[in-house]
Amino acid sequence: MSEVMISVEGLGKRYLLHRHRAHDRLLSASMIRMASRAIRPTVDPEADAEVHWALKDVSFEVNQGEAMGIIGRNGAGKSTLLKIISRLTRPTEGRVITRGRIGSMLEVGVGFNPELTGRENVMLSGVILGIQRSEIRKKFDDIVEFSGIRPFIDVPVKRYSSGMRIRLAFAVMVMLEPEILLIDEVLSVGDAEFKRRSSDRMQELIRSGRTVLFVSHSRQTVEQLCDRAMELDRGHLVSIGATSRVVDHYAAMSLDPNAQHNAYASFEPETDKSMSIREVAVLTSSGNCSGEIELADPLRIRIGYDINEDIENVHVFCRLETAEGVTVLGSGDADYDPANLGLRRRGSYNAEFQIEGGLLEAGSYRLSLSLGVPYESTIDRRPGVVQFSVVDRSSRRSAWYPQTRPGLLGREYPWFYEGKSPFA
Repeated sequence: MSEVMISVEGLGKRYLLHRHRAHDRLLSASMIRMASRAIRPTVDPEADAEVHWALKDVSFEVNQGEAMGIIGRNGAGKSTLLKIISRLTRPTEGRVITRGRIGSMLEVGVGFNPELTGRENVMLSGVILGIQRSEIRKKFDDIVEFSGIRPFIDVPVKRYSSGMRIRLAFAVMVMLEPEILLIDEVLSVGDAEFKRRSSDRMQELIRSGRTVLFVSHSRQTVEQLCDRAMELDRGHLVSIGATSRVVDHYAAMSLDPNAQHNAYASFEPETDKSMSIREVAVLTSSGNCSGEIELADPLRIRIGYDINEDIENVHVFCRLETAEGVTVLGSGDADYDPANLGLRRRGSYNAEFQIEGGLLEAGSYRLSLSLGVPYESTIDRRPGVVQFSVVDRSSRRSAWYPQTRPGLLGREYPWFYEGKSPFA
């Protein structure tokens, strides 16, 4: 059995939020408060403060060689959790036990002295991690090469851009190989090449037995790097387990609570506009409106709209997105047939298009609609008006893929062998 590298037990972090009225910021008011505290030293510091728990009763374990993703909305407590584990701040309650040297990247250039050069900061960071100077020198060229900032390595860090600081700090951490890595949204910074190299290096470290706690809002990155994931919400641990299951739950909870979940929405007529959207529906292949579509079945998008005056050079456009906001497809009736940019006459109309079965992977989706002149102006727009899920209930798929198959496409494509087949 793998050794437990991180053990978190009943962790809580409390902050006191003092809210002062405008006149409380005056010097006289501040002096009065200070004098009052001197006279009445036993005054409860929480009397004029609002108690906020950034974390409350969080417990989990991470084993050696395991990559744990941490997801959640802004303010969920993700960064606070990493700061406590890295000992940058103390918990209010509970405890954290770690085994091994910790390397953390929680903010831009944390641990760097802005007055020192990049070279000097590399040496300083290595010493802080408890690494021998000889070992740092041995890996120095690899660190600089990975960071891609060799021309600036002898320039004071205060002259670096935020991207350069992150590249260097990340290079120091991954090349010096601490036993535990704590990373907060680092892979969202930098160009595509640096992100690819960073992801590849992270996977190498995980395979070599390093333990990783990784905070990100990117579903794709979390699924690519992490064996397990946890979801935090307002300081509480609400879900932990297989990455795909936790990410799917988070995506479903991230949908707009004001949108209609039965995959149908209707709107009041807007006669002051030349065109307006009347309704939209997600339909099964049999024509039933449903918020759940089986992965193998086709789905139909039906849009009802009104034209209040004759108009031309406009189209009806639909954008399909994942719950995280990744655009899956955009389709307009004039894109498919440019003749539809011609004159449209006054009246009420229903338009429809179909997405073939197996194209979308299981998950949550939302639709946004717009009417207008392509790439120029919008007459009516309805963002995220309906939401639906694609579900996979097939036993064969779950046998092949215990977790959700990676990617946005759910379709399986035939494979062909040229010449001899390996199958009997």
